[in-house]
Amino acid sequence: MKEAPVQLAIFCDESTTKGAGLGAQTMPEMRRYSVVSAITSFWLTARSVGIGVGWVSILDAKRLSEDLGVEEDWVLVGYLCVGYPEEEDDTPELERCGWEMRMAIDDLVITSL
Repeated sequence: MKEAPVQLAIFCDESTTKGAGLGAQTMPEMRRYSVVSAITSFWLTARSVGIGVGWVSILDAKRLSEDLGVEEDWVLVGYLCVGYPEEEDDTPELERCGWEMRMAIDDLVITSL
């Protein structure tokens, strides 16, 4: 994290009146899903121009929110480190370090019901 030139704390405002509450009245989690969708779009766009993005999940979200002084209704959705990677590699770092192995495509795609 220390080496990343850009770090983004991304929050969802759970109390927003934007959108007249459509969707959020019956499925309030949709607000967070929209934020995740925006993060995914950002990530794919960054990678398409050679910029690396790392999603940090080992942190204390409550403490970070307090340290940043955000509103109580804001919920941390993601903390991203952004910058140019030291090296390009088609294998994700989690896999290279042995933390997680890539699943076979046949285990992820349903071809018949």
